[in-house]
Amino acid sequence: MTQQDGTATAGLSARNATYETLSRQQAELTQKLDAARGAAPTLAARIDDLARAADHLEQAAEASRTTTTLTQALHTRTSEATDDATTQGFDTLAAAEQALLNEQDLNTLEEEINQWREARATHQAVLDDPVLQHAAAQPPADVDAAASQRAAADDQHAQAVTAATTAQTRTGELTELASTLGTAVEHLETLELAHNTSRHLADLATGNATGTRVRMQLEAYVLAARLEQVVDAANTRLHLMSEGRYTLRHSDQQAAHGARSGLGLEITDSWTGRPRKTDTLSGGESFFASLSLALGLADVVTHEAGGNPLDTLFIDEGFGTLDDDTLHNVLDVLDSLRAHDRTVGVISHIPELRRRVTQRLHVQKSPTGSTLAHLTEAAE
Repeated sequence: MTQQDGTATAGLSARNATYETLSRQQAELTQKLDAARGAAPTLAARIDDLARAADHLEQAAEASRTTTTLTQALHTRTSEATDDATTQGFDTLAAAEQALLNEQDLNTLEEEINQWREARATHQAVLDDPVLQHAAAQPPADVDAAASQRAAADDQHAQAVTAATTAQTRTGELTELASTLGTAVEHLETLELAHNTSRHLADLATGNATGTRVRMQLEAYVLAARLEQVVDAANTRLHLMSEGRYTLRHSDQQAAHGARSGLGLEITDSWTGRPRKTDTLSGGESFFASLSLALGLADVVTHEAGGNPLDTLFIDEGFGTLDDDTLHNVLDVLDSLRAHDRTVGVISHIPELRRRVTQRLHVQKSPTGSTLAHLTEAAE
């Protein structure tokens, strides 16, 4: 997975944890709201019930006080009227009233009394209400505390609504992110499959594929075919130079310490019949083996170039490492090249070469500089 995949997964986990925390807070607030509203369907309904009960109680108390006052006033007035009537010689208060009031006044008074009785009956019915009686038996309601609780509950409810809205918004965002992440993962799986295919082809081309016998690059594999041609051409000259002793062979054995393989060379010694590494050759043997490879490479290049020959070949030193017999063999090979119209230039200090090479350029050094002198066998 990519770094973007890991970052998206961590963000999703953090948002899920936040959502769970907000859900627990919402549940706690809901429990507190349920306890505050009691049997009412809502907290506002509970507060309205308490407010109405308080109003009813206040109305009932006022009505009771009014009734008591009116009753007391009635008794006082009745007692005073009775005393006055007795003083005036009436046996009863009614007799005095009939004597003093006309019919209209009596009707008016009776109407007032009836109204008072109706009002008293209404107030008494209110006072007899079981709800009001139960409320009257309760301690006085603390309206200020209830208002404070309602304000606090309203604040908590607003916070809970805000938290729920935020949680819902984040849930939607998380759902969208999860969908986007799923699409990205599917796309990455396709890219990963293509990458694995390309990586496998690249490992095959670079020789790093799992299970390969040797760590051979594709270009080394192609060059190995050319190297085999060069070795075949070089063995023709090497056979002459070594008097049939040595034969070069291309090797694709796995190199030591995990090095690149495919372009190795080993040499077979006919005296022992066993192959060995080229770095075991002596200085002179290494020289004519390298010279054979150079000549073989020239032959292969000439063949690949459509028969256009490499007319000139220069060899810089190395002859001093050869014994006399090997030197003669090497020079015989070089002479055979000249016989086929190929120019071979030799840079050397070996005196023996002066007798074998008829055309020479002699470098003469002096304090004023170096000069070249063309020498032939006759001139010398």
